[in-house]
Amino acid sequence: MKLADELILFLLLKKKRQKFIHSRNRKVFFKQLSTEARKRRRRCIPRDALHMPEDSGWRKLYNSRNDQALITLTGLDHFAFDYLESKFRTYYDGYSPYGMDGCAKQKHQSNKGRKRLMNSKDCLGLILAWTRTRGSMMCLQIIFGLTQSILSLYLQFGMNLLILVLQDLEEAKVKVPSTNKISELQSLVRNRHPVLTDVWCTMDGLKLYLQCPGTDDEQNNYYNGWQCDHFINSVLVFCPDGTIPICCYNVPGTQHDSTIAHIGGIYDKLHSVYEETGAKCTVDSAFSKLNRPYLIKSGKKNLNLSREDQRILAAATSMRQSAEWGMKAFQSSFPRIKDRIPWEYKGKRKLVLKMLILLYNFRTRLVGINQIRNVYKTNLEIDANMMFVHGR
Repeated sequence: MKLADELILFLLLKKKRQKFIHSRNRKVFFKQLSTEARKRRRRCIPRDALHMPEDSGWRKLYNSRNDQALITLTGLDHFAFDYLESKFRTYYDGYSPYGMDGCAKQKHQSNKGRKRLMNSKDCLGLILAWTRTRGSMMCLQIIFGLTQSILSLYLQFGMNLLILVLQDLEEAKVKVPSTNKISELQSLVRNRHPVLTDVWCTMDGLKLYLQCPGTDDEQNNYYNGWQCDHFINSVLVFCPDGTIPICCYNVPGTQHDSTIAHIGGIYDKLHSVYEETGAKCTVDSAFSKLNRPYLIKSGKKNLNLSREDQRILAAATSMRQSAEWGMKAFQSSFPRIKDRIPWEYKGKRKLVLKMLILLYNFRTRLVGINQIRNVYKTNLEIDANMMFVHGR
């Protein structure tokens, strides 16, 4: 038995020391091909088939100063993009993408070396365009005039910097509003649903498809038996102005929405708001209302309830529809998350989700294209010439 144990240990250590080789390169057929034949099978566009970055389609689009075009590609108009880029430029000029594991490394201030072909506008536009596209990055190569290796490098580099920028911007922060702001949000709900006199937000869960993990234990953590697939779950709270004040994200798919709200501290934050202002939140049947007076649960019509309670139940069901609008707005703003999210070990998935939530708030507050905001913040009192003022 001792010899067998030593043999097993030796095999495990040998397997651990083996260098990872991509499955494509392990195929006998691929190894037998000539260099030219291998190139024909690589799904990327070489340098000689692309424009230079200064002549790219992205530069043409940005320099046109057409808000419709920029919103279509990046989700931001020129006012919001230039404002974000002015903050992003400071980090971009002070760091280099050539760090360990793709992380940003402090750039040495010197005049040596070749100047970057990509400026801060190109890098920020690349990140935003990546969130607005799906599938292969081949189209981004054509739009920005970059080879796949350089595109991937600057994409990871720019994401690290953009998170540093967004988490310090008031327009993008995820935080509980002030008492005065909560009173304003309550009045927005009250104008549309007079029965709901003290509601300031609504809440719902979000499931995103995940690649199948490698080990059985990891698969068990992320496998949802009801949906028969692997997911990561999140719970998002939406205000009537369309923003996200509270959230918990990147949770294994086996966790229930109510459990996520509990372990993520969402219930605690809603409870503190209720104790301070008396404001409540509407939820669906997935969340627990037991000993939680700050939740109003929507549901089917119940004849055993009084007429007043039935009116509140119907209004809560109608108001909770805004959570579905919010989920649709979040996913349609960033089609990239509709793809199956890659499995990884270094926290990249969490950083990407954090960046998208901050970008969602930033876009809602500065661009204003959001269904919840358009429904609850009516424009009846706004002059027709002021309909597209930034931040409205």
